[in-house]
Amino acid sequence: MKPEAATALDRDRATPGPSAEGEVVTRVELVYRQLREALVNGEYPPGAPLRPDRLSRIYDVSLIPIREALRKLEVERLVEATPNKGVRVAPISMHDLVDVYATREMLEVEALRRAWWRIDEAAVEGLRELREAMVAANRASEARLAYDLHRRVHFAIYEFSGSPWLLHLIDILWNHTERYRRMVARVATFLEEGEDLHGHVIEAIAVGELDRAGQALGRDLRRTRDLIIAASPADLGLGAVRAGSR
Repeated sequence: MKPEAATALDRDRATPGPSAEGEVVTRVELVYRQLREALVNGEYPPGAPLRPDRLSRIYDVSLIPIREALRKLEVERLVEATPNKGVRVAPISMHDLVDVYATREMLEVEALRRAWWRIDEAAVEGLRELREAMVAANRASEARLAYDLHRRVHFAIYEFSGSPWLLHLIDILWNHTERYRRMVARVATFLEEGEDLHGHVIEAIAVGELDRAGQALGRDLRRTRDLIIAASPADLGLGAVRAGSR
C-alpha cells in the first residue's frame, strides 16, 4: 500500500508494548514492511530521496524506528545512504540487473548441488505441493500469496544445502531482486512460462538428474532478467533505465 495510506489500524499495531525495547522493535518491523512494500512496488521511483522527518510523519512514529528500518533496507540495497546527502531509493541499472542475477545463479545452483542428494521422496512430494499451490494462487490472481509460495519453493530446496552462509547470501539477493520480479509482473505473469521450469527442477531432482535440475534453475533465474531487458522502460513503469553501472 502507499505510505500515505497508512491507516489507524497500522498505527494501533505500533502501540507501545510492555517494554520500551519491544516497542521499538515492533515499530521498526512495521515501518520496514510497509516502506519495503512501497519500494518494491515502485511507489518511490529510483533515486528518489527518503527524508526521515517526512517518513516519521507518514508513519506516525519517531525517527528511531524510521532510521532502523532504513538501515535494514540499506542491507538489501533497496536504498542507498550517502554522507551529507541522506538516503535515497537505490537506482536501477542494466548493470545491476545482469550482475545480481548472475550472482544469484552462481549461488542458487551451488545450493541446489549441495542440497539435491539430501532431498528424499517426502521432500520432493512437499516441493510438488508447494509448486501446485503457487500455480493455483497465480491463476487466482492472488499475487501476494503467489510471491510468497514462489519464494518457499526455492528456499525449500536451498535449505537442504546445509550451508547457513549460502542461505544468508541468497536471502539478501532474493530480497534485493524483488523489485525486478514486481517489474516483470507489469509485462508478464511471472509464473506463466513457455515451459514449467519449477516443475522441471523438481522432477529432475526426483530422478537424480542434477545437471538437468541446475540447467532448469538457471533458465528460471535468467527469465526475469531477459523479460526486463526486452521490455521498454515505460512498460516497466520506469524512466530510462541506465545501461552503465551505478
